[in-house]
Amino acid sequence: MDPHDRYGYEEALSARMEKFGEDEVCKMDSDEDYDDESFRGFTFPDPAPRHQISTVRLDEQGVHGHSLSGEVLFKIQRSRLQAELLTAEMLLALISEETGCAAGVLLQDGLELSMSDAVRGEGVLTLKQTVRDCRPLLCRRIPNWNRCSPGFGEAEVRPRLSDVTEPVQARKELRTWVTSLGGKTGTPHQEEDWLVYTKGEVVSYEAGRDEPLKPFGYFPQAPLWKLPAGTRQWGGARSDVWSTCLELPVRQLLDEHAALTLDRPIPRYQMIVDPNQFVQQTRDGPVWVPCEFDVSADGTPSLVGGTRSHAHPHLAQHVARPVLAAALPLLAKLRRPQLLLDDRRLQVVFKAQRIIVPGNVGGKSDAEYVGLWHVDGHRENVAAVVLYYYHVDSSLHGGDLEFCGREPMDVLGWGDCSNNISGLGSESLRQALRGGTSDESAAVHNCRVPIGQGTLLVFSNYQMAHRVLRMKNIGETEASRDFVALFVLDPSAPALLPARSVLAAPHLLTRTLAPAKIPISGIQKVLEFLGVSLSDVMQKMQRNQLLSEQLKPSGQFAHGGSVYSTGNGCFTMIGWLHKLLERDVDEWKGRNPRGFERLRALNLAPEGSTRGLSEVLSLSTAELQERLEEL
Repeated sequence: MDPHDRYGYEEALSARMEKFGEDEVCKMDSDEDYDDESFRGFTFPDPAPRHQISTVRLDEQGVHGHSLSGEVLFKIQRSRLQAELLTAEMLLALISEETGCAAGVLLQDGLELSMSDAVRGEGVLTLKQTVRDCRPLLCRRIPNWNRCSPGFGEAEVRPRLSDVTEPVQARKELRTWVTSLGGKTGTPHQEEDWLVYTKGEVVSYEAGRDEPLKPFGYFPQAPLWKLPAGTRQWGGARSDVWSTCLELPVRQLLDEHAALTLDRPIPRYQMIVDPNQFVQQTRDGPVWVPCEFDVSADGTPSLVGGTRSHAHPHLAQHVARPVLAAALPLLAKLRRPQLLLDDRRLQVVFKAQRIIVPGNVGGKSDAEYVGLWHVDGHRENVAAVVLYYYHVDSSLHGGDLEFCGREPMDVLGWGDCSNNISGLGSESLRQALRGGTSDESAAVHNCRVPIGQGTLLVFSNYQMAHRVLRMKNIGETEASRDFVALFVLDPSAPALLPARSVLAAPHLLTRTLAPAKIPISGIQKVLEFLGVSLSDVMQKMQRNQLLSEQLKPSGQFAHGGSVYSTGNGCFTMIGWLHKLLERDVDEWKGRNPRGFERLRALNLAPEGSTRGLSEVLSLSTAELQERLEEL
């Protein structure tokens, strides 16, 4: 298998994308007389407006909006409907405020309501809105792109794009930062930036100057597969986190398999299907072996490979496949990055795990579990994650999943600049996490999702870092939360060697030796001797080493990045940074020690189960100092 094979990904994109004409992408006007196109940005056509039809229902709880495919679009509590008599104009204003879309028109029994018409609770209304097309752009690197130094805040940045495969998905949008360029006070700074979502970081730079990427079209339209009832998006339109609740018949098979393997590498984890025991050696180290699914135009996945589809083909067919089938409509909603799904082959790593929390048998019992901020995939390009919680013991309380966007929060400067470093603190961070009247105004996209039995959760692993908030066992006996995880590999990245290829050699040798009537244990020893298969002991040793690597934090809230100054100011980027991008320079911390302490405190696990990131921003200085000693 060609290691650079992407299963015709670029050809499929080219056939389906909305391409720009040669004269539709132009250099932006510039006051400076430069000939090289890299000294300015590009103009390109806006996407054609799209119309969305949805249903609006009023009841005693409030106003509920659903798409025709079943997605929950908005919920407006009854307490917000302050007027005794609700008119169409008032209702449209509330819906527009809630969704961020143009107001649109309301129809009842096929007739358009005038703005002054009263809206009553009987029946269902139809809402017609014009919505923005949120597809990413497809871009190519321009000649000599690596010499570009676009702006970023008051600094300049050298975007890391050398490892990003073309065509590059990119987004151009107005972003809000943590601080103002006026220092401690003032409205947080805003600028129009480009965003490129990658495994290692979210590459970002200011639009309009020295741009290294040139757009040539829009990503293909996502398939409109019917969403499960109750599907919702968390954190607003710019957060790629979606969930629903449903019942899939997978527990019995997984419980039976767990009872056979009894695999507990550490006390809190029972591995039911462990990808760390099904790996392929590469030049960079061991990588997970994916199974593959062919996804039809109607969103039906078919497992590829038969008995060689996975190390546990029966579980792949009867557990991974139905979970993926349920998740595909939610995966089609992701935009950071967007995935090419229909009529394509997907590579998916399959995992099933049980998180075990001891019983609460006294004051000294450790009857709780809390996770660290992380992204999934060590050497693998995991673009999206599917989690299905098929069993949650009723004695477990808390344990929400919290998400935080990996987009840069801000660029701080001191010296010959605005000195906005002084504006970093608990209040500016609190506002950045909370946002204003719109979710798009939040500088840091974040949310938390409650987890219960039947929760199906889908999110972008390139956009979001995530963690499990404190989960407590209030019962006296051991309790568990059991889930299936599907790690969807980036279709734009080179494909990994799939299970059907990895298992081909042992499968062929086993068939060859079958006429000799050698016992299965004997065949296994032959496979181990030939280096085609590992013994159980070696598999466990390799797994433990991989697990040890994966449990180490891959990043944290810190400062660093590749920003710099061509003048006298000094600059650093803040946000959730990969450990290779961090810069632990005491000189920076000395400029605003309290502000950097608050930033560092975002890495702390909340002590309670009802709050997430906001908890540490409410601590007193003394409490904060004590908690920071945990890091």
